[in-house]
Amino acid sequence: MGAEREVLVVEDETVIRGALKRLLERHSYRVSEAASVRESLDRFNVNRFDAIISDLKLPGAPGTDLIGLSSAPVLIMTSYSSIRSAINAMKLGAVDYIAKPFDHGELLATLEKIFKEHGPKESANGDGGNDAGAAGPELSLEDYFQHFVLEHQDTMTETELAKKLGISRKCLWERRQRLGIPRKKRSPA
Repeated sequence: MGAEREVLVVEDETVIRGALKRLLERHSYRVSEAASVRESLDRFNVNRFDAIISDLKLPGAPGTDLIGLSSAPVLIMTSYSSIRSAINAMKLGAVDYIAKPFDHGELLATLEKIFKEHGPKESANGDGGNDAGAAGPELSLEDYFQHFVLEHQDTMTETELAKKLGISRKCLWERRQRLGIPRKKRSPA
């Protein structure tokens, strides 16, 4: 599906960035990654990508800054899903908007829609790309959620966990219930 497509993922949360990279590579996209707008500009020619998927809230500058700095279509994702931020991102020129946490199928379908609407970029090098081969089992965002919660629940409060994951405390509780992750009781210091 994504053969020959180059995508830049700009996300400051390592867990989410890694999950997106694995998901996209599993579907034959070539993926580059950065943790901020500044890092994107320092490391890459942002015009070479077929699409950029960027978090809205990033350290230093918002992901929407990439819209004016790249000719590639920019898909904005955010955990702060609100009508206002969606409208603002679209007014600034984002091609679409997706709220975190998102469904794998929804993200892939949105990317394909963007590619159909914006057409293919001309290949600068003409190579067929590299076949990633068997990169190991793909971990879903739910697996990463579970891993993140189990890894950090001893050092973070429920509010901090929810904020880092970009979800409400209620959503965190519901996911814990659905995935069978017990809430650890923090012992007083």
